[in-house]
Amino acid sequence: MTATAEASTGATKLDTAALLDAYRAQVTPAAKAFVEDRMSANELRSRWLPYFQGPFTEYELGVQAAWRDAYGPDHGVEPGPPHADPAYAEQLEHFPVTISHNNLERLVDVLAVELGDRMASATVTPERVIDFAYVIDALDRFMASLVLTS
Repeated sequence: MTATAEASTGATKLDTAALLDAYRAQVTPAAKAFVEDRMSANELRSRWLPYFQGPFTEYELGVQAAWRDAYGPDHGVEPGPPHADPAYAEQLEHFPVTISHNNLERLVDVLAVELGDRMASATVTPERVIDFAYVIDALDRFMASLVLTS
């Protein structure tokens, strides 16, 4: 579970370590297989979706709840970037995780639309595959840094 309610405080605790474990178990092997031409873009998408719609969505909802807990229930999640206030530092450090995942979701969609049942080497825009590999690695490192600081 990646987000849990703390009974004593009513606050939401975000478990980046659990999200990172799920990412490494589900996403990383599929991404590696795709980049190494051992899996089609559609297969990548089918492996990505259970993670994105499961552990990640739970985490993202936890980030939203933590923001509401800190910002106040009457405010909700405001459109636009969150306020850079030190009082919200803990909640703000999780926004890049959710933004990166949502951008990665879009890239996986684009690859699946472009390639379908073909492999990464069939792309006419190899920089997309390079971007994909870079984002997979950078997101892992970023989540690991949050685990180390928590």
